[in-house]
Amino acid sequence: MALYRYVKAPIDLTTQKKKIGLPVLLTNVMPIAFIAVGFVLILLVIYPFFSYNLTLRRWQEETLITPISDIALAESKGLVAPISANSEILGTSGIKVIENIDYSLVDNWFPEAPVPPVTPSRVTHYSLSIPKLKIDHAVVTIGGKKLSDTLIQYPGTALPGEYGNTVIFGHSVLPTFYNPKVYKSIFSLIPTLVKGDKIIIDYDGMQFIYNVENYFEVKPEEIDVLEQRFDQQLLSLITCVPPGTYLRRGVLQTRLTKI
Repeated sequence: MALYRYVKAPIDLTTQKKKIGLPVLLTNVMPIAFIAVGFVLILLVIYPFFSYNLTLRRWQEETLITPISDIALAESKGLVAPISANSEILGTSGIKVIENIDYSLVDNWFPEAPVPPVTPSRVTHYSLSIPKLKIDHAVVTIGGKKLSDTLIQYPGTALPGEYGNTVIFGHSVLPTFYNPKVYKSIFSLIPTLVKGDKIIIDYDGMQFIYNVENYFEVKPEEIDVLEQRFDQQLLSLITCVPPGTYLRRGVLQTRLTKI
């Protein structure tokens, strides 16, 4: 009578890895990977708002939700002149009702302010540099329209070096996507500048250096920031805030210090 014995073959680990290794890996690791990626994406969106609020708190103790407006707050610091007979405001008109607003067009940033005609000049463009933000000779168009192409000097405001207030508009996005060479994001970090930082304007063969003095915010209907007072040489850089929105206008005010 023959005796038989069955012996189980040893497990081939290489084969087993090929058969079940990848599915097990996907099952165990992929959910964790997706959660991690989602968490990072959420941080990329949320962090700029926390950072923005901290920056804003550093610049001013009171915000738009207080009974005192940003314009009144700026006036109290002597940085925005009150309306007077010796001041020229760029007019007021009825509120423009605009649907599907295109904020790449400068006309839509302060809808209550009529856009004055561009003063004829042989100089139509100049450059702006902010070393701290790595902005190097960004093109500024005097009286231009599309903020996606260049920075825009608001028409009717003083030219660089003149008495008055030179007002320049620039686009912004979430700081995460900031690129100093792209005009759609070029002013994203304007609120992070501090007192004493330099803004350099190269205009018609001359260089003007402005020092940062103040940052504040206004609502789109508060057009006092476009005011021209001819006993000061100011430069105001304006962008949309909070980051990635068009709710308010952030105003960085600077003063001419050197030619």
